[in-house]
Amino acid sequence: MHLFTKFNRSFTELAVYTGTIIRLLLHLLMLVILVALAIGVYKSGHDLWMNINKPLEVLLQNILVDIVFIVALVEIAITILGYLKDGKVHVRYIVDTILIIMLNEIVGLWFTKPKPAEAATVTGIVLALAVVRVMVTRLAPRDENL
Repeated sequence: MHLFTKFNRSFTELAVYTGTIIRLLLHLLMLVILVALAIGVYKSGHDLWMNINKPLEVLLQNILVDIVFIVALVEIAITILGYLKDGKVHVRYIVDTILIIMLNEIVGLWFTKPKPAEAATVTGIVLALAVVRVMVTRLAPRDENL
């Protein structure tokens, strides 16, 4: 016995429309990310050019922060592309994205001389994420179609 059998067609149509709208919005988000990547690359080059006469530490700090930001955008794009391809988000993509964002935080902490408690907290989070990443990789079901 099926519950709500007279609404089954309506629910199916609603699911199709909702899925289509989500995919359209994700495609638009990908365009925004591509624009952000182009701006990030331009800003990276501009920062390099503007800081070329400053001390090496300042130059490397600016470039490193810009590059980590660009890598975070790439990881978000990979997550979206994975969803568009498979129709689901893989946990590995999410953990990778969070690891890259935490890397951005670590780079920010390097240049501010953090308190030991802050450094220990960030280290603990990164270690936990690394353990989760290894577990996700090792325990992930194998794709039979490959």
